[in-house]
Amino acid sequence: MAADSDPPLFPEIARLFAQKVGQYCLSAAVAGVFGVAAIVAMSLYIVRGNSAASPDPLLLWKSMDEGKKFVAIFGLIFALWTPVLLGARAACRITTAQLADQELALPAIVVDMLRFLPSALVYALVIGLPVLIGSNCLFIPGLLIASSFTLIVPVSVNEPVGIFAALRRNFSLLSKVFGGLFLITLLCAAVMAGIIVLRVFSIDRWLPAIGAVSSGLRIAIPYVPALLLMVLANVAFTLIYHAALRAEKPMSYSAATSQS
Repeated sequence: MAADSDPPLFPEIARLFAQKVGQYCLSAAVAGVFGVAAIVAMSLYIVRGNSAASPDPLLLWKSMDEGKKFVAIFGLIFALWTPVLLGARAACRITTAQLADQELALPAIVVDMLRFLPSALVYALVIGLPVLIGSNCLFIPGLLIASSFTLIVPVSVNEPVGIFAALRRNFSLLSKVFGGLFLITLLCAAVMAGIIVLRVFSIDRWLPAIGAVSSGLRIAIPYVPALLLMVLANVAFTLIYHAALRAEKPMSYSAATSQS
């Protein structure tokens, strides 16, 4: 964190999460149900019409025409990123309310997620496509790109700006706290990589080699731990966002905090 008086980041994440664990988990579950449904729907679409579909993704990809490939790429981007952004919005909203000593009801959180949906669709494309491209380049560029967008949701929660103004604001704050953002992103990626490896060497052997359901499950099974990581990461991103504000304008931030 940016200031000497700030509590250590990871204990503060644990403290805030423990205070509102029910709200964090229930709001993440709402996003998770939506995400699993979207992923399974896209899996059904991808294998539809391929009765002899191979378990080899490369052969399945080659069997699709250009239009289906286009829909599959962008459909998976939206299916993967939109629920994550909705869950991130809920986590940031809860954390912001905690930091301001405000009470926030679960229905209000869900309504806020729905209102954020149009913005989430835009951000899913703006973030998801560069991350996809970067992840195909030795993976690290994908992490760097993902880290570069992590303040968008905290900005959207805390500042009354539009979609593209939030993007600009995200980048204006980024240089002050990028190291912490990248560290959180890297830790989450490492944990998720471990979960996927564990799934490959355990659960995958019990799933059918081909089929829409098994394909959907292979993606959906890591989704639950991914949602928990998403919640914890966005608690961290909200705290780091406030640290960036203090680093940017320490006097005005202190005055605003004391008034609230």
